[in-house]
Amino acid sequence: MSDNSWSKAVDLVAFFLRKPARMSHLLERIPENWAPGKRRACQSLLFGTVRHVALLEKALDEFIRRRPKPQLWAALLVSSRELMEQPERSPKIVHNAVREIGKRFSKAEKGLANAVLRKVVARIPELLDEPLSAPADLCWRYSHPRWLVDRWLEQFGWEETVAFLQWNQEESAVFARWQRDTEEVTALSPCPNVEGFFKLDPGAWAEISPFVEAGRLYVQNPAASLAPKSLAKAAPIGRWLDLCAAPGGKGLLLEQLSGPDLAEIISVDLPGPRFERMESNFHRYGAKKIRALPADVLKLESEKLGLFEGVLLDAPCSNSGVLQHKIDARWRQSPDGLEDLLALQAELLDAASGFVAEGGALVYSTCSVDSSENDGIIDGFLAKEKGKLFELETSEVSLPWKQGRDGAGIFVLRKKAGA
Repeated sequence: MSDNSWSKAVDLVAFFLRKPARMSHLLERIPENWAPGKRRACQSLLFGTVRHVALLEKALDEFIRRRPKPQLWAALLVSSRELMEQPERSPKIVHNAVREIGKRFSKAEKGLANAVLRKVVARIPELLDEPLSAPADLCWRYSHPRWLVDRWLEQFGWEETVAFLQWNQEESAVFARWQRDTEEVTALSPCPNVEGFFKLDPGAWAEISPFVEAGRLYVQNPAASLAPKSLAKAAPIGRWLDLCAAPGGKGLLLEQLSGPDLAEIISVDLPGPRFERMESNFHRYGAKKIRALPADVLKLESEKLGLFEGVLLDAPCSNSGVLQHKIDARWRQSPDGLEDLLALQAELLDAASGFVAEGGALVYSTCSVDSSENDGIIDGFLAKEKGKLFELETSEVSLPWKQGRDGAGIFVLRKKAGA
């Protein structure tokens, strides 16, 4: 571990503690000219600390009467994460951490760090072995906010919630599929039960990076294929409307799944960086049937776009099904924020339904496992006047701790004949 990568990880953790931010945004603060190994070391410390932050804080709090200034607290957290991951290297880790802390803080703070870290190294394994008997135990052990834990306990029960929390704390795998010009790559292993998807061997990104840059291999979780496959099966001909489409992965898969009787795909998202990334992806991967449209879904007019045989709405959601790799999302969401999302999801589904031709299919999808964002939204829609024009044809909720992939909700609605 280089001193620079450790120090940068401390700075990024301190930034996150002040205001939880997307990991992708924090990674942009790592110097571009850093060597890949140095960058990976910093990223590993950042992700590991944030993933286990509540557990690390509990271990440290037992030996500190009052938490120190944010920057020193971040340094203690990062060091504790190193000790948790590599206890056999504890003398060297503590020595390096105390040395670096001594460069940035006072002599007294250096002494505090030295005393605390030498106690934490023994306390973390003890905490990991403690029995869990209450919701509060799940919160610190698996580093999730209490409101989420309580919500999942109500929906899934104790055993399923524990399995879910354990899944979220595992290092996430990287999956990919060929968009074009397939090739056998030793670092890619076929995913069981998900045709066309491959799992990347750990540490083998360099082996597939050229294929990604060339627009041949697209990095995507197998769960992201469920909604496009549902639409392609439900509405194989005509035109498709892809709503809330950025960064474009589902649109690219839709094009790959389309047959000769599919005329075009219109992919819509708000103007801005995500839309620009989607346009760039379509260009890089050689999309031919897709037209990218910068627009607000809630302001689209069917009189201008016309009606579609298939409409896919991949609604903004709480990300509860993808917390294994979006480790920041658990801390960025709140009960109030979820209520706002539910209102937006309902509004978007109402708007999307206005673009479906008679007999056409409307696919509503999320990357959430929360019933309120899935069945709750669909039940609410079907009870409305607009919803009475549709019937629920199929539904599926992918549970990550059971399926071994991201969580997702997929609902296929059919617009009734004569409606």
